[in-house]
Amino acid sequence: MKNTYFTSYFPLITILLFSTSLSIATVMIVIDYLQVLGIYDGMLEFFSNNGIKLALFTVFALLYFMVFSALKLIANTITELSLLFFSKDVAGENLTQIRGGSAFYLIGGAISLIAIQYPIAIIGIFLVATIFYFVYIVYKISSSLTSASLIGLVLFHVLVWFTFILGTLYLCFRLYNSIMASLPV
Repeated sequence: MKNTYFTSYFPLITILLFSTSLSIATVMIVIDYLQVLGIYDGMLEFFSNNGIKLALFTVFALLYFMVFSALKLIANTITELSLLFFSKDVAGENLTQIRGGSAFYLIGGAISLIAIQYPIAIIGIFLVATIFYFVYIVYKISSSLTSASLIGLVLFHVLVWFTFILGTLYLCFRLYNSIMASLPV
């Protein structure tokens, strides 16, 4: 289809697919932990089995939806910022060219529904879709960039995401350590 807006709904569907698959996987894990801890039987006195699953699914689906939406916003900002720094395209043709790459995430989201039993596989599918999407972007816009600009674009993406992930992990470890240190022993 030649309409440039044909793939505009792919990110929303992708976010819903990945959120759904991770939510179902997380609900199964949480219910297992609640049963091991003996809390689940007490919860059954107040809610039905399906009510507990639905409530947990809703909470986790909302949480994952927010995380994936934020990641999409950050990724779009990083992509457009890298094109601002390294591309000579002023009309936005590069953005139009890379729009079809969201199909990789859509396919990955559909495959993630198959891997509901394996949360690590869902994360792996997301990472593989991300790598395919990045290679697709680089391939599509490489014709409008010089070799130095292409290297700069790739390094910019790698460094920004590496810093973002490392910073987030550092903050999580610091928070965990401060919580553990404040617990009475």
